[in-house]
Amino acid sequence: MREDDASPAQSLFSFAGVLLQVATATGYGLWMVLGTALAMGLYSDGRGEVLAPLTLGLVLVSLGLVAACLHLRFAPDWHGWNPLKRTMPTGEGMIAMANYLPMLALAGLARGDNDFWATRVAGAALMLCSLATLVYSARGISRRLPTALASVANALPLGRTVSALFAGGLWFWLCVALQADSPVDPVSPWRLALLAVALVLGVVEGARWQALRRLAEEQGTIVRLDAGGTAFSLLGRRFAAAALSVGLPCLLLVIHGGVMHASMAGLAALSCVIGQCLEQRLYGYAYGFALNGSKT
Repeated sequence: MREDDASPAQSLFSFAGVLLQVATATGYGLWMVLGTALAMGLYSDGRGEVLAPLTLGLVLVSLGLVAACLHLRFAPDWHGWNPLKRTMPTGEGMIAMANYLPMLALAGLARGDNDFWATRVAGAALMLCSLATLVYSARGISRRLPTALASVANALPLGRTVSALFAGGLWFWLCVALQADSPVDPVSPWRLALLAVALVLGVVEGARWQALRRLAEEQGTIVRLDAGGTAFSLLGRRFAAAALSVGLPCLLLVIHGGVMHASMAGLAALSCVIGQCLEQRLYGYAYGFALNGSKT
């Protein structure tokens, strides 16, 4: 494979690029969870209860746009649109910008009674726009990857959506915990739903690594993390990343309670983001060896 084919993926898996992707996807996942809760009428009343996760999501999803406007090297564009060079955004950028409309509507409608029909409609719109943004942005990333990773690229929208839902759900849990006067037990249905999403995430990540292994076999290379590395080193680092991104948050979801509720929610959310960043970096490093590693 040509060297220039790997450059888009190397840029995609850079440290700053990975951090920006994970943070942005987490913001959309948080909005999806909030929008779903409001649309289904399962969220508690209160203006602050809506504005807190809405504002946190706004900060996270806007990081990419701010980075593109500042013309940072790791963010040359925002959803295929460079605000400094093009007046009109791309179709993918238009879908991303559409999220701000239901977000502003919810900010204005949150007046204490979240069961109002207009609030529920705006919540559903926010959820659908966030989902569409995750899917279309993942498709955009897929088009920038080499054709050798077609099997991975085809699964990318599902993996990106599931990981965003899990991370966003944990940050949503933190927002609820910080605003509660007493420890809140999110057993029905949020804790069980998050555990189910974590299970699906594990399956998707496993399939992605299997696709990378098949790519290495087709290229006739051995995936290693460093010179003289072993398969155990790759497996061990994968286990550490998975433990942070999924294992520890799931453990805290199961054993949470008492006065440590908010602390445990914060630890779970932070651990998930760190783990997802490490997983993406590790995958990008292994991807490089799959294309250019030692010949079998």
